[in-house]
Amino acid sequence: MRDGYIKNALASIGCLTVFVLVGFVAWEYRGQVGRAVRSTLQGEAQTSPALPQEPTVGTPSPRSLESAERKERDVGRRGGPVSVRLTADEMASIIQDRLDPVAKRALDSLRVTLEEGRFTLDAQVLLEVFSQEMLGPWAQFLGGRQPLRVGGPVALRDTGILAWSADEFVIGPFPFPQSAIPSLVNHLTGGSDGALIIPVPESVGDVHVSPGGVTFYRRVD
Repeated sequence: MRDGYIKNALASIGCLTVFVLVGFVAWEYRGQVGRAVRSTLQGEAQTSPALPQEPTVGTPSPRSLESAERKERDVGRRGGPVSVRLTADEMASIIQDRLDPVAKRALDSLRVTLEEGRFTLDAQVLLEVFSQEMLGPWAQFLGGRQPLRVGGPVALRDTGILAWSADEFVIGPFPFPQSAIPSLVNHLTGGSDGALIIPVPESVGDVHVSPGGVTFYRRVD
């Protein structure tokens, strides 16, 4: 039994010695250990997938339009920035200001939602811009003005032309099939190619739409 006590005592002393040594090493090399831990955590953070941004909604105003036009002038100015970012309010203001006169007359209470690569417009629309044949059997239930939702991808089509190609068109509670959308857009805008055209300065060479804003990049000749 006495031999057992001695063995247990020696084992306890051995464990204590190991703990002391580990503690001493950790203290002596605490800087290196800390950097290693931080590096590991940062590496994990960098490899973690970024969470998608929530869409942002903008409403037009004279002040936002003035700010947006100032940014457009900046990106075209000699020695100016290579890019400018417009907020959702600023982009909504540009869209409302530069819509075709037919659409301007038909739309009210406009809001623009920014998502990755696309715009979505919500407004109240006068249904008189559409024929009853286009609206089909729903026309008799809709009345004179209804909520409108138009959404789709956006790209710079040509110099000074931002083309918004709709893939979603909803009047009131009724979504329209993809095949009918180009004709509906043409009636709404007075256009002929099924896209909403937003003029931008010729100095803009590329555009990127995201929930965080719309970036205009300067044209490189």
